Amino acid sequence: MKHILSVNQFKKNDLKNILECASIMEKQCKSGKIKKLLENKIVACIFFEPSTRTRLSFETAALKLGAQVISAENAAYNSSAYKGESIEDTTKMICSYADVVVMRHSKEGAVNQAGSVAKKPIINAGDGGNEHPTQAVLDLYTIKKHLGHLDNLNIAFGFDPKHSRTIRSLALLLTHFKNNHFTFVCPKALNPTLDFLEDMKNRGASFEITDNLSKFKEYDIFYANRLQGERFKSKKEFEKYRKALVITKVLAQGSKTLILDPLPRIDEIEQAVDDLPNAAYFDQAQNGLYVRMALLLYAMETL
Repeated sequence: MKHILSVNQFKKNDLKNILECASIMEKQCKSGKIKKLLENKIVACIFFEPSTRTRLSFETAALKLGAQVISAENAAYNSSAYKGESIEDTTKMICSYADVVVMRHSKEGAVNQAGSVAKKPIINAGDGGNEHPTQAVLDLYTIKKHLGHLDNLNIAFGFDPKHSRTIRSLALLLTHFKNNHFTFVCPKALNPTLDFLEDMKNRGASFEITDNLSKFKEYDIFYANRLQGERFKSKKEFEKYRKALVITKVLAQGSKTLILDPLPRIDEIEQAVDDLPNAAYFDQAQNGLYVRMALLLYAMETL
């Protein structure tokens, strides 16, 4: 049994195997000849926090691999959690019905709590502002697919590294690869947390922080993420910084900078950018299907 709870559990060789499997899954999907490696298995998708891409791509991944799906789209209100049931008790019950559980929760550490009592694999689909390991792996896959390598990258992250679990998770995974330089682009109030920066230092990462986009065209990758409105202390504070930094078509046009975004998009990327050849965020979302097929196989020890 393999839980997928944190990016910290992955070794470089794990990532290599998962990315290779994802490539095979992409080829099978495009050929229409998919091996039903999870036939007669049941995947539970239990989401206590809203999701479009993560939930639907996991459910689609399960179905394509021959599994059946049971789900709770709004588990905070339409499961017994609403009545006060603990995450541990909820997990024990779900594990009695399903062979693998994909879980998202608004509380940091809640999925780890689930994993501590689970008798079936638990996959972290995002826990509060903490981590989003499966998103980070699909981001790696997208970078490798478009640029051909995961080292020697000059990569920028904007615009809310203080609250963004996707920024944190991808940056940590990229420290496995040599000679990557990280720039965090954000208003000063949204700087990365000190504990995260300390973790990056301990990993030997090279990084800097800036509050402007003046070097946009120098980056190999710009990884944008919306301001995480649900994690701000007040709506007023959120609105203050909401449009402080935006990737516009004028800024991005003519650059070779690969533009990524885990989505949903709010204000961080102008819609006109979508037509540019280096705008890869919708392909990135599509890649989530292939990577999550691979991750289901990894969790079920079929990989």
